[in-house]
Amino acid sequence: MIESEDDLVVVGGGPAGLLSAISASKKGVDVTLLESKNAIGRHEHCAGLLSIDGLKSLNLLNLPSNIIQNKDIRGSKIYSPKGELLVVQKNEPTAWVVDRAGFDSHLSSQAIELGVNIRTSSRVLNIKKTNGHLNYILGKKSTTQKFRSKMVILAEGRFPALNEKFNLPSPLRNNIVYASQFIMSGVKDIEREFVELYQGNSLAPGFFGWIIPIDEKRAKVGLGVTNPPAGKSLRTLINTHPIIKQKLSSAIIEKRMSGAIPIGSYIKKTYADNVIVVGDAAGQTKPTTGGGVIFGGIAAKIAGDISSQAIKNEDFSSKFLSEYEKRWRKEFRKNLDVMKIIRNYLNSLEDEHVEKLFNLLNKPKIKKQISRFGDVDNQAKVVFRLVFNLRLWPFLLGSGIRFLFKKN
Repeated sequence: MIESEDDLVVVGGGPAGLLSAISASKKGVDVTLLESKNAIGRHEHCAGLLSIDGLKSLNLLNLPSNIIQNKDIRGSKIYSPKGELLVVQKNEPTAWVVDRAGFDSHLSSQAIELGVNIRTSSRVLNIKKTNGHLNYILGKKSTTQKFRSKMVILAEGRFPALNEKFNLPSPLRNNIVYASQFIMSGVKDIEREFVELYQGNSLAPGFFGWIIPIDEKRAKVGLGVTNPPAGKSLRTLINTHPIIKQKLSSAIIEKRMSGAIPIGSYIKKTYADNVIVVGDAAGQTKPTTGGGVIFGGIAAKIAGDISSQAIKNEDFSSKFLSEYEKRWRKEFRKNLDVMKIIRNYLNSLEDEHVEKLFNLLNKPKIKKQISRFGDVDNQAKVVFRLVFNLRLWPFLLGSGIRFLFKKN
């Protein structure tokens, strides 16, 4: 006996899953969202640095004030391995720092107001297709054991288990960054308008460290590494990096958090009969920074729209749902491709080559170009400008050849 049935089920209660549910519900679709955890919005999973343009594209500029921790971010202070400083800035704020747990909780409330049926403690173990319907096999803690729908959106996050049930790929496990972050008070010498980024393969191999200001004394301090444990590497960074050590000499840890980020870029196919994959489960995260809320959110809105059309037309075929992939690729595939090249290129550089790159980028004309065209989401725009800057050609040619040899 089937206890519950809806047109659409969304698996996963992160931003991509919630925004998918919201998008479909706005189109009049009956949606149930299944989340494995016992609550949504209790855990902070990332730094919560979101571009204003990105939030605007998701219609989320009206976030409650208690969720927004800092609305003044307008630039970055980027430190080379030896401490050389490159400042990139805009005249106006370009990003907000948000409480990610509160952000997820807010999206959950929006979804519930629209009529989405959110069921927590509902881990989906398997999905089987029978007579055109999807039947869900749920874990022992789930309150509903028998459930079915006409269609599903998979938004499980970084380590999806259900993609393979539809013969769809998952993000590669060997392209994962492990991140650790502390919220700290008593931080010295920070400006609330500038995020600080710390480069160096010796301390943050495969990624970077960061200080993201909440105000003049509190900040999110973290790093990502390709080899865990990230917490140990973060402790080492705090205790040994000369600049960070000074800034945090009197700081107190208020909260600890950790997570994993797929940075190998998107999976090759994100749809099949009756199913669409969104967010981290589809690898729709930025390989350069690990950010996934904005691109995953854009894909989620498209997924909700295409799902509503499929339900209206009663067409759940792979051919019909392929429109989802066409649309999200048109929106940001080029940027993901460019970001993947950038990440692989940066990871190929030794610290001494990073120093040389910093010296070049710090030239007034080049730095002005970066500040003018730099965009946290549309990174392809500034990259193409720099590639055609003749001043950078000798270095880019030499380091590019090394990159190609390392890659092969």
